Amino acid sequence: MQSALPQRGGEVNLTLGGIDLNNSGSVVVREDKKLLTVLFPDGRDGRAFTLKAETSEDLYEWKTALEHALAQAPSAALVMGHNGIFRNDTADAIEGSFHQWRDKRTAKSLVVGRPILLALEDIDGSPSFLEKALQFLEKFGTKVEGILRQSADVEEVDRRVQEYDQGKTEFDSDEDAHVVGDCVKHVLRELPSSPVPASCCTALLEAYKIDRKEARINAMRSAILETFPEPNRRLLQRILKMMHTISSHSHVNRMTPSAVAACMAPLLLRPLLAGECELEDDFDVNGDSSAQLLAAANAANNAQAIITTLLEEYENIFDDESLQRCSISADSQIENSASEDSTDEENPDMKDNGYHDAENEADPDTDDDPERVLSGKLSESSGYAGSDLYDYKVLYNLFSLIQIKFIHPWYYMLEHTIHRI
Repeated sequence: MQSALPQRGGEVNLTLGGIDLNNSGSVVVREDKKLLTVLFPDGRDGRAFTLKAETSEDLYEWKTALEHALAQAPSAALVMGHNGIFRNDTADAIEGSFHQWRDKRTAKSLVVGRPILLALEDIDGSPSFLEKALQFLEKFGTKVEGILRQSADVEEVDRRVQEYDQGKTEFDSDEDAHVVGDCVKHVLRELPSSPVPASCCTALLEAYKIDRKEARINAMRSAILETFPEPNRRLLQRILKMMHTISSHSHVNRMTPSAVAACMAPLLLRPLLAGECELEDDFDVNGDSSAQLLAAANAANNAQAIITTLLEEYENIFDDESLQRCSISADSQIENSASEDSTDEENPDMKDNGYHDAENEADPDTDDDPERVLSGKLSESSGYAGSDLYDYKVLYNLFSLIQIKFIHPWYYMLEHTIHRI
């Protein structure tokens, strides 16, 4: 649903699900990936909203509708936000294009603070900084002793990120592997949300507690394949693949699965270490400092153990056959979503669109719409490294029911429901 806010001079400010629209926006389509990106070069940092459609027909239907909405939107030179603050950013009112937007963003890093949907590849489909760094470590870091454990100079890491922003977008074979390894950790640390959401951490933790090994591995596989949002699963699997490659050369680099897990688990399982997942042996975190230390140590030990298991059983958990079975199962659930009561009982934490609500349980009254599973996904990055608010959105159906979720860096979520454009 488009809404209009009053504005000086007789103009109106059009909004779409909390997105301020103005006529500086442009639409970029990547048909092979079914991705559509709306770019706004207005303001200091610019904005980018990326949508993923299920079909090419949807993709171009969205493109037509959005271009029509942008054409009717007011000038970027005179925009008033939801907070009611009047802005007159004439200097920033530029007719936008993808290249202009990238040029404006060079003041901010294009490497850190990216949404998880774009963590591994850029909007144009090319490998991202993170993906290139992972490939470097797999090729040149396996024989480096203490890789991922030994820290590089912080200034060298920052310098390498800046060099990438300035055009040095490939890693040379003679670069310091420790610097590249710390670049990977830096990017993961600066993600606007955890690679593994809190509810997914809980699912992994519950699966890990199962005593029998075979059942434990099966439960952990199911937790990943059934509860993870697809972008999060892909990112976790890709990071673990690099870690698995490193640990497979432990006789040279002395980095066993446990050692690699100790370095990376805090970055992958943030909610677990932040106390957002319930542990059986909970300590009174409101008590004295010793109790808090014990609670932190317990969480860290569990996180390391989970990642260690995922590394040791990587080929069993992430084998292509299991992923294919999961994909087929998901397709079947979509086709029969109107009559999936039994499946919902078996997986009470799953939402109808196949995605687990990472932060809040959805209202059950809104979960029985079978059309929600047919829609795409939307994510926004607003000022990659400079914004105080990163918005992740799930686009359920652009032309019937759209539910957009805004996730704060500290996992604060607001719910907005909007209707037909």
